[in-house]
Amino acid sequence: MAFPRTPPPKPEHRLNDQIRVRQVRLIDENGQMVGVVPTDQARLLARERGYDLVEVSPDAVPPVCKLLDYGKFKYEQKKKNRKAKKTHHVQVLKEVRLRPLTEEHDFLTKVKHARQFLEEGDKVLFTVFFKGREQAHKEIGRVMMERIKKELDEVAKVERDVSMLGPRMQMQMTPKPGVKPKSSAEKGKSEEEPTEEATPTDPTEAATPDQTQVEVPKGDPGAEAQDQ
Repeated sequence: MAFPRTPPPKPEHRLNDQIRVRQVRLIDENGQMVGVVPTDQARLLARERGYDLVEVSPDAVPPVCKLLDYGKFKYEQKKKNRKAKKTHHVQVLKEVRLRPLTEEHDFLTKVKHARQFLEEGDKVLFTVFFKGREQAHKEIGRVMMERIKKELDEVAKVERDVSMLGPRMQMQMTPKPGVKPKSSAEKGKSEEEPTEEATPTDPTEAATPDQTQVEVPKGDPGAEAQDQ
């Protein structure tokens, strides 16, 4: 049984003898436009000057070719691609959790973390979790959400406004246009610094797999007040 052959990969650029058109629009090694010349003449000029004749715009009429050190050109291209990949930011959703009895200091700490996430280019989901009789005082959560909007107005806008999901009141914010995300290097440096994040002991408050939460550290008076 004959298996279909996989066609060879198409070259990224045609160069030298691979260029089979009769004439090309030539750019020299200094970036100066030479003009339309026969392809054989362009190849000869490239050899005389120690360069490759590289087709850089195959769809132009006639195709545009340039005198290049192709090995050096490919190296520089790979270098630029690596740099672009390093600085590319993938936006993720972070979660910041609060309770109706969260104290002022803890509230400001959580808002500070949220601001950092937003400045890094990520979205933030704010969750106020109500337990037991706290569910009769949803207005406390709404006041907290309105305050968060004002505190973060410079860097973020509301993407999904306040809504209830069972015992959780939630609001999602996203960075405002013009807020430049931190590069991978800057973000990595900030993540090395110690934070006040902790894993909750209450299974009902466990975070979803791809979210980060900010919880009150153990031993904080605010945490004791929240559990009462």
